[in-house]
Amino acid sequence: MSELIEKFGHGGDVWTAEKVLGVPKEQLLDLSANINPLGPPESVWKAIQDSLSAVTAYPDAKARELREVLGAKFGQPTERVLVGNGAAEILYGMMRALRPRAVGLMEPCFSEYAEAAEVVGAEVLSVVTREEEDFAPRVEELLAACEQVDLFVIGQPNNPNGRVLELETLARMADMLARRGGHLVVDEAFLDFVPGVGSLLERLAEYPNVLLLRSMTKFYSIPGLRLGFLLAEKVLVERVEKELAPWGVNALAQAAGIAGLLDVEFERRSLAWLAEERPFLVEGLRRVPGVKVYGGEVNFVLFRCEVPDLQGKLGRQGILIRSCAAYTGLGDGFYRVAVRTRAESERLLGALAAATEGGA
Repeated sequence: MSELIEKFGHGGDVWTAEKVLGVPKEQLLDLSANINPLGPPESVWKAIQDSLSAVTAYPDAKARELREVLGAKFGQPTERVLVGNGAAEILYGMMRALRPRAVGLMEPCFSEYAEAAEVVGAEVLSVVTREEEDFAPRVEELLAACEQVDLFVIGQPNNPNGRVLELETLARMADMLARRGGHLVVDEAFLDFVPGVGSLLERLAEYPNVLLLRSMTKFYSIPGLRLGFLLAEKVLVERVEKELAPWGVNALAQAAGIAGLLDVEFERRSLAWLAEERPFLVEGLRRVPGVKVYGGEVNFVLFRCEVPDLQGKLGRQGILIRSCAAYTGLGDGFYRVAVRTRAESERLLGALAAATEGGA
């Protein structure tokens, strides 16, 4: 394909896809962004509708009610909670607040980590995981990197391969960094989809150098509203907050966030859906000749397929998948797809099978 769809480093860019593929964006089945297909829940829609009149006034600059609900849900005092206009805004705020000279990353990973580090002039030290090891990290390499950086950013689960680390590994990394006055940022943007995965949440008091970054846009299907939050010690929360613009979280996003957090039934339904649909998609991909699926968790799947221009072939049929060619440690032939509804997964699998047989 002559033009890269992910020119801005993200999935979900249906505007570029429309231009490149020649398919109206409204007709695209977007599997390039990892959004919960069950949402937004009715409770969130109602909260948004009920709050429309709030757009005539300034929102609460401190997002106090939302922070209280977050604190109650995650067992943290409100002073340890910071809300932002998406997790990305908080990530950049953390970099400005902490001003690291060197940042460690476990590659492949979300491109914004390196971009945020480069904005503050930090050197990036990459620990590149290996395809032949199913991208499982080597703990000794992670710990060695922690001895050389001021800050390490790691996804739990990691994007794009869904790999998770043992809780003890995260704790050892935090200890290593603490001895050097450094910080560990754990991006838990997709942790809502795999609540059984280890988190340092319950040990935040033990690790005052740990910052847990969360997103609400994926699980509650509100990426257009932009909503994320940080859980960390009070001193770190205050330092990061100074780097964020005032009134960064609008009134509709605050109302949607509160409603989503209180909707326990939606959470239950979403986890039950994923428990059925991820295995279906993974097994279906494994049955397609020429497709290799990599292990991991969460609501997306990384696979490899050497069919030339696979993204273009599927895209011209109205199915948008995420090319992972630009990720460090991946390259041409690697793709990521979101877990969606059964009908949407079947559509993808049918088109992929046809493409591998030369029929697309």
